[in-house]
Amino acid sequence: MDCSVKREVEEGVHESERMHESEGLVHESESEHVHESESEPNLAGNSSGFNISLRYSCAIVALYLRYSCAIVALYLRYTCPLLALYLPFQAVYKDETEAYECFCTYAHDNGFSVRKDHHSFWPNSRKIKSKDFVCSKAGFKKSDDHNSGKRKRFIRPVVRTGCPAMVRFVTDEDGYWHVKRFIESHNHELASPADRHLLRSCRNVIEEKASVLKSMTNAGIRTVDAYAYLAEEVGGCENVGFSKRDAYNLIQKEKRARIEIGDTNSLIQLFKDRQVEDHMFAWDVQYDDQDRLLNFFWVDGRSRIDYECFGDVLIFDTSYRLNKYNFVCAPFVGVNNHWQNILFGVAFLSEETIESFTWLFKVFVRIMGNKYPTTIFTDQDQAMARAIEAALPHTRHRLCQWHIFKKVPSKVSIYNSNNKVRGLFHKCMRWCDSEEVFEEAWNEMIKEGNLHNHEWLQDLYKIRRKWSTAFNKDSFCMGILSTQRSECTNNVCHGISKPTSSLTDCFLGLEKVLMNWRRNEQDEDYKCSQSEIVPVIKNSSILKQAARYYSRRIYSIFEEEFIKAVGEMSIDFVSTDSSKYIVNYIEKKNQNHPWVVHFDATEGNIQCSCKKYETMGLLCSHCLRVFKQLDMAKFPEKYLLLRWSARARQVFYSGYFLNSQRSNNFQSGRGFIFRNQVSRFAYQMSTEAQGNEEAEEFILSSLQDMYKKLYLILGGKKRNQKDVASSQGGTADLKDPLKRRPKGISNARLKSHWEKKKRPKNKKPLVGDNPLEEPSSTQPSSTQMNFSSMPECFSEEYITGIPSCQPGAEYTKLMMDFLSSELEFNEFAM
Repeated sequence: MDCSVKREVEEGVHESERMHESEGLVHESESEHVHESESEPNLAGNSSGFNISLRYSCAIVALYLRYSCAIVALYLRYTCPLLALYLPFQAVYKDETEAYECFCTYAHDNGFSVRKDHHSFWPNSRKIKSKDFVCSKAGFKKSDDHNSGKRKRFIRPVVRTGCPAMVRFVTDEDGYWHVKRFIESHNHELASPADRHLLRSCRNVIEEKASVLKSMTNAGIRTVDAYAYLAEEVGGCENVGFSKRDAYNLIQKEKRARIEIGDTNSLIQLFKDRQVEDHMFAWDVQYDDQDRLLNFFWVDGRSRIDYECFGDVLIFDTSYRLNKYNFVCAPFVGVNNHWQNILFGVAFLSEETIESFTWLFKVFVRIMGNKYPTTIFTDQDQAMARAIEAALPHTRHRLCQWHIFKKVPSKVSIYNSNNKVRGLFHKCMRWCDSEEVFEEAWNEMIKEGNLHNHEWLQDLYKIRRKWSTAFNKDSFCMGILSTQRSECTNNVCHGISKPTSSLTDCFLGLEKVLMNWRRNEQDEDYKCSQSEIVPVIKNSSILKQAARYYSRRIYSIFEEEFIKAVGEMSIDFVSTDSSKYIVNYIEKKNQNHPWVVHFDATEGNIQCSCKKYETMGLLCSHCLRVFKQLDMAKFPEKYLLLRWSARARQVFYSGYFLNSQRSNNFQSGRGFIFRNQVSRFAYQMSTEAQGNEEAEEFILSSLQDMYKKLYLILGGKKRNQKDVASSQGGTADLKDPLKRRPKGISNARLKSHWEKKKRPKNKKPLVGDNPLEEPSSTQPSSTQMNFSSMPECFSEEYITGIPSCQPGAEYTKLMMDFLSSELEFNEFAM
């Protein structure tokens, strides 16, 4: 390249010499011609002489402009190649991108970052004529004297030093970029090779690595862990090509793009898209007078089918909150035939009020086809209890025993020191088989602890039917005593929700959780269909009968009861007509209350005083002991509850199930119930046939034949049907809820009294604290707090400017601006 450049330079010099020689010849000829004209007589007078002189003067000016422009063009053409002899990088590039990337590579190798600076355009065009790329430390920071009186959110460090290093590119007629000026010197310290990966202009998230980051974060992996994986793959953070902050900014940019039209409107648009894909998807929203979102609920088609099969017991818990809007996450959780959690829908509530809960329960029942659950478990919340009484009048309301057990130590002091009182309280909670036994145990506990005037126990006694098992033996509850299953769902929500998560992010995260749960259910269905259960007693006909019917998890529970009946139970008394049996433990006859079992041989009915079948749907060990006593090879099939069958879902949507439901419910709401059940049955078949061409063609052809026969049955008359929209609660544009993060409320489960009092294990006591004494909660001592280093936000001047009860408009705007600029701060705080 150097030889060609030198050759062009020599040719340019010779050409310029030839132009100068020709210009000299022209001048000489012109001068001779002028002398000749002067020697001749002036025939035309002075005017003709002036015209001749003007004509030759214009010719001289034209020649000068012509050859001067040629010289400038030669200068621009040959100066840049001459400069290329001294450049450490290429001098000619096809476009701006290539020139910028090449200079960035040079800058990275030398330890400085590049910033784009001034540029100019050709006249009457938007085509770039020249552009400067400078060192990132070029220039100086603008002065902030005019903003000195305002309070700054953060102060950026000064990084510019007025560095003169730069390169200037100019473009030619063909669009090529040439180096015109290059300054190599810097007035600051260059980055060392170990720190050059932190240079801003050299960091770039390429598409391949961005795809890996998005996939891993969408799968629930934290951004920092995804970045650590990429660093491990390439041998260190310096080889990734971008920093950890760049990875966070990329993920936040994707999240902001999802809610470009607003968090609430993006969520509603997602609901509408899901409804197009799944016609059984239903949702509803509630908003205030200012069109601001208050509450919303959603459920997909599969969850509605699950509720039809397993919606007898609901677990409803509201102990989980979202940090961004302080919304309460309220999932409706149930149990399937494999003893696994299933989700019947999710609601987000802005406030835990009677109105919010009443709206939610009514919407839930309406979307689920006006089917009420048998039992619902909640925590001890007054607003929730009143809402259940109003919206779910046919449902048995049960309280979570775990929450009550957590409150007892702080409410009843003698509970911690008296073992008898503690034992009697536990007996009243879950070990009483009748109301009479409960009353005896309760009165004995009150007398033993001298708790006759205890207000908390008196209030608890008033609602005893909601928490004691003695009053709920006639209600199906599957043996559940707490909302622990719902709290397990909250733990999952804690993994998908972060302090900056939007409602759209939470919805998408819950959809992934739902898919994982259903994948586990499908795996269990596959294992039940492709394998046979081997009973622990291979020759037991009762166990063989249960193994063929129950799912694997339910069979294990039944098998434990059977082993207990055979090995631990004995029959103390049998009536003369063999209709009454008294069953007790073999080794603990004097310590336990015996169970009474009634058996009707003619009808095959059996009933135990423990009421386990009525509450859980499985025969207890006492009944199985009676069957063993009677040498029965099998127990009556009517005690095989359908919801615990391994094929419960298929049987629920068989023709027998539809016919039985039609005969039971056809008189009340016949049209809605019939259409709902048929649509769900068709939805189940279409879901199973999806992906199999033969199955899809079979279903379509069968539907066509069915429609022809239906047309004949109806006498050829077409009936107009009005489609009922499923819960389109808000179709207009809604505003996002206010961002609220009250002090002390996090996105974790609400802690009990004793959990709050526990000191962390690794936390060191403050200076001046006595390890044997608890710190006072009313008046902190001066040794516990250093007021000399009090932050500005706690100063008297700052506090007096903020309202004490309700935040004003100025304070609210300040907090909103602070939250909106949080992401911007994270981007620039390097």
